[in-house]
Amino acid sequence: MPIRRAFKPALAAGLAFGLAGLAAAPARTASPPEPRTQMAGSLSTTLPLVVLDAGPIRRSLKHPARMRIMDHATNALQAPANGYDGLVGISIRGQSSALFAKKSYSIELRDGAGANRNEQLLGMPAENDWVLYAAHNDKSLMRNVIAYAAARRLGRWAARTRYVELVLNGHYCGVYILMESVKLDDARVVADKRGLGGRYLAEMTLGSQARKKGPFFRTPIKKQAVVYDDPHRADLSNREAAYIRRVIGGAERALYRGRRGSWRNRLHAAAAVDYVLLQELFRNPDAFQASTFMAKGAGERLKLGPIWDLDTAMGNSRRGTFASTSGWISRDRAWGSRLLADPQFRRALKLRWRTLRARGLRASLFRTLSASVRELGPAAGRNFGRWPILNQRVFEEPVLRGSHTAEVNAVRRWLRARVAWLDRKLGV
Repeated sequence: MPIRRAFKPALAAGLAFGLAGLAAAPARTASPPEPRTQMAGSLSTTLPLVVLDAGPIRRSLKHPARMRIMDHATNALQAPANGYDGLVGISIRGQSSALFAKKSYSIELRDGAGANRNEQLLGMPAENDWVLYAAHNDKSLMRNVIAYAAARRLGRWAARTRYVELVLNGHYCGVYILMESVKLDDARVVADKRGLGGRYLAEMTLGSQARKKGPFFRTPIKKQAVVYDDPHRADLSNREAAYIRRVIGGAERALYRGRRGSWRNRLHAAAAVDYVLLQELFRNPDAFQASTFMAKGAGERLKLGPIWDLDTAMGNSRRGTFASTSGWISRDRAWGSRLLADPQFRRALKLRWRTLRARGLRASLFRTLSASVRELGPAAGRNFGRWPILNQRVFEEPVLRGSHTAEVNAVRRWLRARVAWLDRKLGV
C-alpha cells in the first residue's frame, strides 16, 4: 500500500505543486530534453525517500547540505526521519554522466564538526561515503543493480544498492539508486592491511578520465592509465606510490613477458576468473579500459575487481558491436586478451561457469530483475515524467523503445541470449 508523505513547508518556498499527472507526461522530441522543474508538494511512494537541502552543487568540491531519509515512514515528513537525519557533503560525480541533465552525486556523511560520520543507510553497513546514482542513460534503471547482485552471488564484493526517490532543494528529481562507493573498508573492498606494503586500491581507466580524477601513472607495456584511488596520491608517500606502481607493473610484465602462467604469482587467479566472467556475462564495453579496479593487500596478490559502472553493459551501447549478445569483450583488451590466451585460465573459466550455472546463476539474474520491477512500481513512471527521455538518446543507447516496460523486457531478452551464447562457448 503506498505511503502518503506530506512535505514540510520549510523545505523550500512555495511547495504547493503536487505530482499528479507526472507519469502521464508525453516524451519530448528534442535531444537532450530540457528537464521540467517540479516542486514536490506531496508524494505517495513505497520507496525510501531521500530529501536533500543544499546550495549550488559543484563537481569537484563537496558542498555542505542536510540529508534526511524516510524509510517506510507512516507519518508526514514533519516527523523525525527514520533512515538518516544530519549533515552531509555533496558533489556531482561521474565523467560523461556529469554532463547529463539528471546528475549523480557523491555523498559524505558528516557530524556537527564536519568530520566523517559512519552510519548505516537503509540496512547497508555503516560508512561515511555513498553514491546517489541517477541511472539516467540506463532507462531500465536496473543494470548496475543486476550486475552487482550477480557479483555478490559469486562471492565477490560489489556495491549494495537500494532504490530511492530523491527530492533536492524542494524539487522532485526521480528515482535514484543509493549505493556504496568503492573504497577499502572491512565492509567493502577487503584487503589485508597487516604487514609489509599495506593495502591499496587503484583504478585502470582512460587517459582522458585519469587526468580529471587526479595523479596517475601508466603501465610499462600497454601504457594503461592507472589512478591512485584509495588512498589518494596526496595521502601516499613517494615510497608507497612507487610500491603500487611496481605491483601493477609487475603484473603486466608477467602477463606479457613472463613464462606461461607466471602471472599467477602476481595476480590472484580465482579473482581474475570471476572478474572476466562477470565482464563477459554482461558484455561491458568498459572492461579493462575504464572503471577497472584492482586491490592489493599486504602479503596478497593483486586482485581484479570490484566491478563498477555497468550502465552501458547488457546491450546499452551502440558503439561497435557492444549491443550484440555474442562475442568476447576481453579478447581485444589489455590484460584480458592475455588471460584468455592462457589455456589453464580458459579451463578455469569454463569450470567456474558450469559450476555457477548449476548453482542457479541464470535464475538469480531474472529474480533480481523481477524484484526490481516490483520494487520500482509506480516510481518508474514518476521518474520518466520528471525526465521525459524514453524517446530520446541520452548517451549511447542503441535503440529508443518508448517505455520503461519495453526497456526492462529488452534487458530480459538480452540476458537470456547472452547466457545461451556463453553456455555454447563454455560447454554447458
